[in-house]
This record gives sequence, structure tokens and C-alpha cells, in this order.
Amino acid sequence: MTVFLRRLFLVVTPLALSVVLWFHPPGGENVFEGVRRDVDAWLFVHTAFLLFTPLIAIAAYLLLDGLKSRAAAVSRVALIFFLVFYTAWEVTIGVGTGILVDYANGLPAAEQAVVADAIQDYNRNAIIADPSVSFVLGALGWVVAMVAAAVAFHRAGAGWPVTLLVGFAALFAVHPPPIGPIGLVCLAAAAVLIERARTRDAKAVAPTPPADPAPVGSTV
Repeated sequence: MTVFLRRLFLVVTPLALSVVLWFHPPGGENVFEGVRRDVDAWLFVHTAFLLFTPLIAIAAYLLLDGLKSRAAAVSRVALIFFLVFYTAWEVTIGVGTGILVDYANGLPAAEQAVVADAIQDYNRNAIIADPSVSFVLGALGWVVAMVAAAVAFHRAGAGWPVTLLVGFAALFAVHPPPIGPIGLVCLAAAAVLIERARTRDAKAVAPTPPADPAPVGSTV
């Protein structure tokens, strides 16, 4: 991956997902009633979210490039938890709920009530619901990854703007708007500052080309 493509990926990926998340329906305590009128938007957001989850994890991993501290190692390990468990949660609760609600919308009213109860129980399951084992481990993985990354950047000499922006990117763990998009914008802004700093550092250590030797017989 070229430097330009990496920078484009680091900035565009979180910003694109932040735009998608603004279409996230509000939902509600009654899952079926809260989603049924916006089921197309619900399916769009959570299907896109499912596709973006590994991309966001890769972007966060690329940001840590060159950092070899213990905090950076913790961040990299925590990203694995985020990738595995948050993806599992998105498949089951996000996409799964949307498919069930879409199916129930096409049923007669008498049958809808039965399916609505099943959807409600599905969203209360201790393994896949919110909160659940998969959500807690996935969300905690992202929070730990971003906080540890903020510590790693600060100890590597990054200023407070980068440190705070990376830390605030942890807000993405709660993805509905406005919290999720704010966290993603912070991640994109941090990427811009980090990449600019890397460019300055690369120029500072670039070797100075040797001067052309004086022609033979010339005087200096």
C-alpha cells in the first residue's frame, strides 16, 4: 500500500462509516415497534457496519505502525477482541434483528404479535443481546484499544491533540448517533495529525544529497 492510499484509507474509512451511522434508526424498548417502520434503514446501517468493522480495525492497527511500547501491544491485542466479538454481535443483533423484523412486517397482524415477542426475547438473550457477552467484550476491546493507543502515542512524544483525539475515538463503541459518529470523526482527525507528523519526521531524517564534486583542475 502506497503512502497516499494508506492515508486515504485511514481518513476516509472512519468518515464514511460516520456518515452511514447517522441513518441509524432510534429503535426503542419494544424492538419490533421501534424498528418496523425503519427496517430498510436498519438493515442498510447494520449491513454496512458489518462490512466496515474489519476496515476500522485495520485502520486502527495501521495507525499504530512503528509503535513498539507495551501500551501499543495492548492496543493491538484489544483490537482482536473488538474485531471478533463486535462482528459477532453485529451479525446477530444488528443484521439478525433487521431480517426478523422485515419478515414480521409481511405477516398478518395476529401473527405479527407472536413474532414480535420472539424478536423481543431474541434481543434479551444474554449471549448476543445488548448488553451481552459479545457486545461487552467487543465494545470493551475497542475502548481498551483506543485508550492504550492514546497512551502509546503520548509516550512516543505525540502532543495532547493526538492523545485526546485517539482517546475520544473510544466513543465509537456506542455506535448510534451522535456518539458513534463523533468517535469516528475523532479517529479520522487523529489520523490526519499522526500522518502529518510522520511526514515531518521522515523529512527530518532524510539524508542530505552529497554536493557535486568540484571539476578536476578547478580552484575552490
